[in-house]
Amino acid sequence: MHRLKFSALIIITLTSFLLVFVPAYLIRPFVPQNARDLTIAYFLRSISPWMTLGLVLVGGLLAINLWRASRSRIASGILSSAILILLVSAVLSRQNHFEWMFRPMRTPNFVTVSKATHVSDSDMVLGVRLSGETRAYPVRIMAYHHLVNDAIANEPLVVTY
Repeated sequence: MHRLKFSALIIITLTSFLLVFVPAYLIRPFVPQNARDLTIAYFLRSISPWMTLGLVLVGGLLAINLWRASRSRIASGILSSAILILLVSAVLSRQNHFEWMFRPMRTPNFVTVSKATHVSDSDMVLGVRLSGETRAYPVRIMAYHHLVNDAIANEPLVVTY
């Protein structure tokens, strides 16, 4: 009976980990993605907050039950690790890990073309023209920040790459 409970705990822990890891792996920046992978990733991200919470509860109950019968330090270490993985997965499923990688540029600074010494003629830029105003956002900088909150002609704008 303990083997069955222990196996169930391992499967629950692995499932919880994969609910968080698979979307993070499939939606990687600077790597081509396909529609099938994105569909899977977004589906898993949509169910993972509630699924990981349920898995923490079920896994926690199993771990407590197994802990009472456990006499070995190795078993206690494995149970502790399973609980930790379940808790970390539940927390991470509620995070947007892309916000950790990309920091939106909240207050961009702009210069005229003649003063833009940090941009060479061969650099790629994202260009926006709105109501007679023009902005160029260097792709090299956008690749890090990913988002720029800006206003052109008094219109709020989010530029992304």
